[in-house]
Amino acid sequence: MAQDLANGSYRQQFIPVSRNKVKQSLLNNWEIEDQLKDKYQNFFKMIEVIWHHDMHYNLEKLKIAYESMNPDSFAEINYDIQDLELFLDNLDQIMIDGNWLSISKKEIDEALDGEDILPISLDVRFDEFSKMKLYRLGEYYRDVEVKSFFGLKKQTKNLRIFGNVLTVLEFKDENWFMENRKRKKHYPGVEGNGLHIRLFKEVPHLDMEVIFPNTSPSMRTLEKVKIGAPLVGGLVSLGMKYGPLLFGNSSGDTSLSLIGGLLTALGTYVLKTYTGYQKTREKFRTTVAKDMYFKGIANNESVLTYLIDMAEEQEVKEAICAYIFIQKSEVPLTEEKLDEVVEQWLYDKFGYDIDFEVDDALAKLEKMKLLSVADDGVLSVVSLDQALIILDNYWDNLYDFVD
Repeated sequence: MAQDLANGSYRQQFIPVSRNKVKQSLLNNWEIEDQLKDKYQNFFKMIEVIWHHDMHYNLEKLKIAYESMNPDSFAEINYDIQDLELFLDNLDQIMIDGNWLSISKKEIDEALDGEDILPISLDVRFDEFSKMKLYRLGEYYRDVEVKSFFGLKKQTKNLRIFGNVLTVLEFKDENWFMENRKRKKHYPGVEGNGLHIRLFKEVPHLDMEVIFPNTSPSMRTLEKVKIGAPLVGGLVSLGMKYGPLLFGNSSGDTSLSLIGGLLTALGTYVLKTYTGYQKTREKFRTTVAKDMYFKGIANNESVLTYLIDMAEEQEVKEAICAYIFIQKSEVPLTEEKLDEVVEQWLYDKFGYDIDFEVDDALAKLEKMKLLSVADDGVLSVVSLDQALIILDNYWDNLYDFVD
């Protein structure tokens, strides 16, 4: 079975293969003469442009709904809870169409408690968000060599990776931050206004907390020992050296120069410990910043365009797979049998065990009037020539504003 199943994970509906590769593999799956291949290419093109048109409408609707809450907008951010809920409902539908899944609370808790590649634990201040939605798309496992104990020990970890992660975050207002002294220092300022949308790639599950903007480093026991050891060692050394002198039999044994030397040495160890703490925190910040630089894909409105494009890819791949397998099958196919055939082909051809969305694929063909379902559940599609005529007429009649 596929690797994600071997690790006990779900069967994803997302097809992690480009549309172009799916089309070429479909055409190469049967012995099709060149002239007929050209017709299939035209069929693919018509499906693509029609779906692109429909998805463009969805994109424009999303952009309009997001305009009043876009942190990158030049206009004033001004929206109410109804505007927000309407946008989030529309966004959620796009995520469903694109086969995204919501990240569960359990998965978030696991990320906070564990670590994968980055030797960092981060505390996320979730109470600062008035709205938070997290999605993931695609999942796989990868063996990664991880170093520990100052690089002396190496071990191989089998990491669960989320192919893409989307965060939708809204910070609480200024009043909430200002009403508590501890919160004031975390107030994001006007940059925190609006609804923040971020898209990331290849995020290890247990390092997922690094994608949040409001985190504080939480040092591991080893890091704390590295920082505190010089201070403890210094105190022991000072105690052994100056203890007998400080606590001698007579007060005359203790001089101002002796106390001054002791305080100077103690201050040196304290300063060294503080410097070590600051260096460790800076190392953490640098590690996180570098990781986020390479994982970030898009922000705010640009994410919407990316999401629509990804959803469009999925819709087209599902539709063309369903059409061709129904048409080319030598035996009658029901919905259940079509589901099995396409899933097996995807696994044999690309090595992915996909939960093919057969009902969604058939709904697309039915919408285009390309599909028929007999009383006994057997599926059939119109001929390729007829399909091109139907799609061409559909495209020509998309807009008819004049009688």
